[in-house]
Amino acid sequence: MTAALAACGGGGGSGGTPGFGGSTGGGSVTPATYVMQLQLQTSAGVDIASNSFAASDSVKLVATLKTAAGAAVPNEVVTFAESGSGLLQFTPTVATALTNASGQAVIEAKAGALDALGATTVSATATLGTTAYAASRNMAVTGAVVAGVDPQTLAKGVNFVSAVPADKSIVIAGAGGNGRSETAILQYKVVDGSGAAVPGVRVTFEAIPANVVTLNSTTGTTDASGVVSASVSSKILPTSVVVKATVTGSALLTQSDTLTVTTGTAVPGAFDLSATKFVLNRDISGDSSTIRVAVSDANGNPVADGFPVVATTTYGRVGTSDRGGCTTVNGLCNIEYQVQNPRPLDGVRIPVVVTGQAYSAAAGTDVTISDTIYFNATSVSEGGLYRGTELVTSFGALTFDSGCKAVWTGSVGTAKGFALPAGSTVTIDSLSSVVGASVTLGSPVVDSLNARAPELSSPSTRTGVALTFTLNEARTAGSTNLLVNLKAGNFVQQFPVTLNYPACTPAT
Repeated sequence: MTAALAACGGGGGSGGTPGFGGSTGGGSVTPATYVMQLQLQTSAGVDIASNSFAASDSVKLVATLKTAAGAAVPNEVVTFAESGSGLLQFTPTVATALTNASGQAVIEAKAGALDALGATTVSATATLGTTAYAASRNMAVTGAVVAGVDPQTLAKGVNFVSAVPADKSIVIAGAGGNGRSETAILQYKVVDGSGAAVPGVRVTFEAIPANVVTLNSTTGTTDASGVVSASVSSKILPTSVVVKATVTGSALLTQSDTLTVTTGTAVPGAFDLSATKFVLNRDISGDSSTIRVAVSDANGNPVADGFPVVATTTYGRVGTSDRGGCTTVNGLCNIEYQVQNPRPLDGVRIPVVVTGQAYSAAAGTDVTISDTIYFNATSVSEGGLYRGTELVTSFGALTFDSGCKAVWTGSVGTAKGFALPAGSTVTIDSLSSVVGASVTLGSPVVDSLNARAPELSSPSTRTGVALTFTLNEARTAGSTNLLVNLKAGNFVQQFPVTLNYPACTPAT
């Protein structure tokens, strides 16, 4: 025979390479008189195509030595070796075997320990004369569970994975419904030393603090993905809780992110309505006010998102075309009211009724929660100056000071006692050079908060106004004409009044 060149292959090389010929994942050698092959088989003699095996299993390393013509070469010593990673333990420990009549040398291998995980390279070498013939194979040792091995021994870590709902918040018992959950699912994953999932591991759950929620199961077993779930249901009080997961029989544990239990059902006493403006301009179609709806539970917490309310009114319009109300976010939502036909007459209030339905766990039925907010819509065309209940057309019996100055106080509003539209302006012009006149209080007209009350303690919501008059020079008693101007937007109302003044000489 001619001298042969020794060679070794790596990893999962092609079985068709001359000088290697491995059936699955074999290495390659330089063409030679002899050919070495290396195969990985189960303990039952089945080829392992994946090049990997469990740390809890034993495998066979089968080296086959043949001539270039394919004849088996018996009675040659084959030496097996690992690349130096130290993952494997060979049987026999000397890692040598004699080829049989089929040219095969067989030894067993297994992981040195259940947590000895990773990748390595094994080679098989036979020396004929002065020439070495070799083949090598890459393989991996994993934490996969096999029959007869307790998966608890493979677990090296447990991690919190996720929660459903994703915001880790559930509502108190009895407050569930569309978009609101009273139960949370918490997921954990058990892994081996290499971070691979370990199925079949028993896990124990514990809520901290205890008894604030219902832990629907105190134990679980990881699935094929190494994941196990804990189910938690709320009780009747708001709280926060974490759920600890422990690999049963070990010190391996972790805990979930904080889970909050909050937001019960809406209660009538925590249903609140307010608005950006209460006295609107009846002359302007589209003059508007935004109604703020606030909904809380018995604990003062905002109800869960998605609580719907509906608004109705007898005058104007409220809401939008797709929704006659609004749906809460963080316990709040807004509804717009606008002036349009039908419009109320002076003295007629505008009720906007806002209603929602809340489930009562105690009663086992839906409870209607409702409140009414009131608006006034007025026009400056109906405005005037009033002293008490009397419409003022002249100012008399005023007391002028030493500077010939007098102040008149009263109110401005409508005949039925309503305030003018919020933001209206009041001015007064003197039609004579004898007297100067100005509005020193009450312009622009402030919004009348009394308009929101369901029942008025006083029949009037007119707003206060003060007018200052000054005689420009010494005068005997007399009178002069004044012009009052009420303006809201582009709408103006003017009316004359008379000022009667006494004789007065300004002090020098």
